Amino acid sequence: MSKNSANWCPEIYRSVFIDRYNSDQVLVSPCCQAHGVLEPVDTFDFYKSPFLNDLRNRFNLGEKPNNCERCWQAETHGTKSRRQSAIEFFNLPTEDRTVMLEGLDHNTTWACNLACIMCSPAYSSTWAKEEKINHTELDKIGRLFLKSNNILNRIDTTLLKKLHFNGGEPLLNNDHVKLLQQLQNNNVLKNVFVSYNTNGTVLPDKTLIDLWSQTRLVKIFFSIDAVGDAFDYVRWPANWKEVEKNILYLKETLPSNVMFGINTTVGSYNVFEIRHVVEWFNRHLYTNREGDKSDFSWQTADNYDMQELNNSAKHAAIRYLSSFKELQGIISYLQSTLGNVVSNEWITKLDKLDQKRGNSWRNSLRVAQYY
Repeated sequence: MSKNSANWCPEIYRSVFIDRYNSDQVLVSPCCQAHGVLEPVDTFDFYKSPFLNDLRNRFNLGEKPNNCERCWQAETHGTKSRRQSAIEFFNLPTEDRTVMLEGLDHNTTWACNLACIMCSPAYSSTWAKEEKINHTELDKIGRLFLKSNNILNRIDTTLLKKLHFNGGEPLLNNDHVKLLQQLQNNNVLKNVFVSYNTNGTVLPDKTLIDLWSQTRLVKIFFSIDAVGDAFDYVRWPANWKEVEKNILYLKETLPSNVMFGINTTVGSYNVFEIRHVVEWFNRHLYTNREGDKSDFSWQTADNYDMQELNNSAKHAAIRYLSSFKELQGIISYLQSTLGNVVSNEWITKLDKLDQKRGNSWRNSLRVAQYY
């Protein structure tokens, strides 16, 4: 059987995503794109996890579990999925189903200096502060006493080849640094491909850069969903000019083993902004300074689904994006939703946000011309 068959994924057998949930639980899935479940910290075992083993068995049977629907949807619309990227990364000669921990996705923190419109208090402390989330509510969303959650002590990192950090904003605390130092002390760091999702507002310090230089490879994915005023609106309260300056500075100064990427979240609010992100990417970040090609990837905003747009906006977006090969998956998705029931719920959400923040999506986002 070909290792590129329709449902095999090496991360089902070789990777885990962990997100601390209060002090005593952990959200577990094969990767950060898959839907997971909560398991007790004290009993979690990568090899014995009931949830992970159930997924492995379902893949063994040739099923396509809904937990991995983001990959199935991406592939349906002609976009490269996380599963396909994992097949390339692990580069196994066959559909190897040996269980061994070689990949770790780690939500290092929910602390974040931004409150992006598609995010929530569960993944942004700035959102939680804005919403005035109290102690009881923090407990309900799993964000109490995270520092006492010792899940990393139960993870064997000696075979790691791939390590991804996200958050929150992972560069705001030192959890990622401590883990890299642990790998360094165990003589593992040199074998590891390290990657980050970052909002581009925080620059790495010398200690971190020195650690990066000792890895096999580093890839920094900047979360960019628009440029200019639209970026400022979506990634509130970030400033596009400052973020752009940071990205270009890092491109020119980081070690030669650091590569880059753009990770874009696409929703009803910014579907007309994405071509400008691609244009900026092609001009400024298409490669690192060594000439290594950067990645451009996108994912949908679940809480601002593009299918909610009216047909006039969808047809216009299809025309607006048609010349960009990177965006053909978005076009395919829009085409598949033509005729769906239109919802203005996303407009109501943005109007409420604007009242609190003193912003105006109608003045900041191009989609407004269709409403």
